[in-house]
Amino acid sequence: TGLIATTLAQPAFNSYMFPKGTKNVSSLVGAIVSMGSAGNVLGSLSNGLILEKLGRRKTLLVSTFFTIIGSIFQTAANGVPLMIVGRFVAGMALGILNPTIPIYISEIARPAERARLVGIFGLLVAIGFCLANWIGYACSYASGDASWRVALAMQCPLALLLMALTFLLPESPRWLAEKERYEEFDITLRKLCEDESEEFFVQTQVEIREQIHLEAAQRSNHNLGHALLELFAWKNIRRTAMAIMVMQVGILSGSLAIQNYQGILYASLGFKDRKAILISGFYGFMGIIGQIINLLGVSDRWSRRRTMWLGCLVLAVMLSLLMALSRFYGDGKNENGARAGIAFIFLYSGLYAVFFNSTLYTIAAETFPQHLRGYGTSVAALCQGVSGIWLGQVTPFAFDAIHWKYYAVFISSLVALAAFYFAFLTETNQLTLESIAGKFGDETVSPQKAMNLARPSEGDREVGTTEKETGAVTENRA
Repeated sequence: TGLIATTLAQPAFNSYMFPKGTKNVSSLVGAIVSMGSAGNVLGSLSNGLILEKLGRRKTLLVSTFFTIIGSIFQTAANGVPLMIVGRFVAGMALGILNPTIPIYISEIARPAERARLVGIFGLLVAIGFCLANWIGYACSYASGDASWRVALAMQCPLALLLMALTFLLPESPRWLAEKERYEEFDITLRKLCEDESEEFFVQTQVEIREQIHLEAAQRSNHNLGHALLELFAWKNIRRTAMAIMVMQVGILSGSLAIQNYQGILYASLGFKDRKAILISGFYGFMGIIGQIINLLGVSDRWSRRRTMWLGCLVLAVMLSLLMALSRFYGDGKNENGARAGIAFIFLYSGLYAVFFNSTLYTIAAETFPQHLRGYGTSVAALCQGVSGIWLGQVTPFAFDAIHWKYYAVFISSLVALAAFYFAFLTETNQLTLESIAGKFGDETVSPQKAMNLARPSEGDREVGTTEKETGAVTENRA
């Protein structure tokens, strides 16, 4: 994803893909960019089934395999059609990978560190974008087609590394419990809790198993894929809508458009060719800086709700200032004004990372119960990908047609999303995945009741109790 921005700015790429006389260049550029989002949609659509059937670890292996195939197609592209195919396959890999990693992390992390660990994933993503930008800049000094083919080929080594490291990862203990593979569940959970007390381990063990039993008992259909339909049942529609709206800020904030079309933005401020690629390289550092700030001062410290609505308003202010600068200095004649425009693009990138880079997937993954988590997070990512498709198609035309006024679309979207998050977002910070269900009115196994089940009295070892947020339900344990 990060490489496409610098690739589109390479003169050799444009002369190869769009030789003189090529018609509808803006449409072709939009197709190359948006087909990555189209692949993302297909990957997200299938991801729930893959996660349920194969588990979290094997799903990571599937996604890295498609990443390698997509990279090969893009590197070997002999024209726009094969480049589009490569972008589609790589996008499909991303549609599988992006929801899977936060889901996996959320299922192995303690409540007090869940957002921080997903934030480390966000930091690695930011580092990847930064590396992609500098790879693009370094390759701009290569001659001919090597300036973009070598850059696109660099997707393969890191994908192979991820594939190799995945073999060393344990499977999610919650997925193992859901599949009733209890011996593996106990072994994995004990490894994850090896620095905790025995009481903490037993409480976590019992809470996970009892909550999964409770949720399974309430389901009428356990067939593969049926959970996808459950997302839109009245009981779960609030969760689904919330996760979709949370993920939409990743597109409607303008971050994807700015990332993919940096070359157009910098050109509108008077910076072109290699200078634009160099600016993209420095732009990548802002995501890293922002994510580090998130890890040190925001994740697991601020409430999820405040992080979301405040972030939207801050980014709306940044884009408003950028729109004003583009309006008055977009011709590139005033060097100081153009530099100020670049500065606000940089500030925007850093602030996006502070508020949203990892927070979106943290909230989406922790919103759903175990049997819906893979499907729900993937559907939210799918809807994000659909928005990415139309936005990827519209953006180059919009910048050509209305120039600086296009920022108003993102500003108004951010203000509307801020109002939604302030009014409707459910707080999930510092709660176990099992207890979060109670926030949505589900029956849950409380930590205290889990301990009672784990250590029943001598005369009453057969009785277990579950509870709702406001009541209790008694059930007999076999």
